[in-house]
Amino acid sequence: MAYFIIGFVLLLIIAPMVAILPSARQKKQMRFRKEAMGQGIGVELTRIDDPIPHRDKYLSSTGKPLEPILGVAAYSLTRPKSDEWRISPRIDWILERKAEISPDLPGHWHWHKSRPVEMSREFEDFLVRELPSLPGDVVKIQEVNDRLVIYWHELSNEEGFASLVAFLRGCIAISPCMIHDDLDPI
Repeated sequence: MAYFIIGFVLLLIIAPMVAILPSARQKKQMRFRKEAMGQGIGVELTRIDDPIPHRDKYLSSTGKPLEPILGVAAYSLTRPKSDEWRISPRIDWILERKAEISPDLPGHWHWHKSRPVEMSREFEDFLVRELPSLPGDVVKIQEVNDRLVIYWHELSNEEGFASLVAFLRGCIAISPCMIHDDLDPI
């Protein structure tokens, strides 16, 4: 009987310690975040409005409606300032993944309001070409004040992480602004 009591007490002491150890998914997320930060990519946990708010998904246990807010990881890079930063225009844009298929972008990606008219064709072609390579759990992409942010659930594997990093680097490498050569002659 004494061995049973000692075993039970040890179990009560050890169980909480085992319960706080990170799961395999949490270890993978930590590895992604550490690798991204090592490459100069900012990572933060944040909350955004759900672009596909299913009514049933946001109900409390009592049936009260909840705010459609998603908890996601934001992977970000800041666009380097050009030499001519005083005359260089800045374009702010947002892409969101919606439930319906988009007529002008691949898959379920949609412009938040509309495509910026000042956006270069080269940058738009890059987006159209590279958006399908992003992991399926990326919810939103935005560039505001020269800071590019991808909002991601981090459910993908290493290939998804690599495509996300490549997409970030590719977006930063191409200027979204229309330069004089892109303008159509009148």
